Amino acid sequence: YVKCQAGISAKQVACKIASTHVTICIRGRDGETGEGKQLIDHDTVQTVKPGESFWTLDSKQGVISITLQKASEGQTWSGVFRGHAAIDPQLQDNEQKRLLLERFQLEHPGFDFSGAEVNGSCPDPSQFMGGFR
Repeated sequence: YVKCQAGISAKQVACKIASTHVTICIRGRDGETGEGKQLIDHDTVQTVKPGESFWTLDSKQGVISITLQKASEGQTWSGVFRGHAAIDPQLQDNEQKRLLLERFQLEHPGFDFSGAEVNGSCPDPSQFMGGFR
């Protein structure tokens, strides 16, 4: 999410989500396209699906939430935007384990993996045993 001024309308938000870049600007009160306040103008770490990504505005709280759909299913990212702080390696490993168990559940719907744990080093779920189908 990104903080913005409380009380703005969705018409004032100019959000462009491209496959490798995200831009968010706040325009004037009437939504004119002139100079606005730029909140985000960053390249993503990996490719996203722009048509399946979206943003929402909570004008009371002054928060714009961005949901980016990864182009490669099951892929873990080191962060969201290039040049920004990377995700803690332990968190990234935990996410890989969660995605691997999610993949096992999808491939074997008759089994219950809810209490399962992955011990040791976790392979990349997007590449493990041929990747997602």
